[in-house]
Amino acid sequence: MRKYLYIQYTSMIVVCFICGVVCYQLFDIGQVQQIIKYSDRRLLQLEKPELLWSVVPFIVALSIVLFFSTHKYLPRIGLIFIAIKVTFLGFSSVYLLVQHESIKLYAFWWFPFQLIYCVLLIMLYQITTKTTSRRALKTVMPWKKIIFLIVVMVIVFAVENLAITYLFK
Repeated sequence: MRKYLYIQYTSMIVVCFICGVVCYQLFDIGQVQQIIKYSDRRLLQLEKPELLWSVVPFIVALSIVLFFSTHKYLPRIGLIFIAIKVTFLGFSSVYLLVQHESIKLYAFWWFPFQLIYCVLLIMLYQITTKTTSRRALKTVMPWKKIIFLIVVMVIVFAVENLAITYLFK
């Protein structure tokens, strides 16, 4: 059963990334910049972004996935948000490579860290979707796993900001 979940999530990442690349081709540059401005404005300039603009996308993504994956009736919206985030990864990757012509930023900052965030969000979604114990009809939340995953995400965020500091000198 788990093998099928890995295949399903890997396929979701690949298809959504490709859809993001295709979406970039469909919009003109003004529309692309407007979408990036609302999603993650760190990509719009080639200088070190303020810490606020690094924290906001991280906190928003974490909050949305946690809220919807633990919601009683709407847990699939968390997975839809993750798919949108992966689509934005493909969309913004093309923007970074085409407009800024910066393979160094793409290879050492944008792609690896955003892909790790997406995988960690999928793991968080998978852990926090409510599971029912067999003995009682109650939901069981694995809090230790959730806290561990959030700590890992914060560590990845810190490493990303360290990479940003060295790349944007």
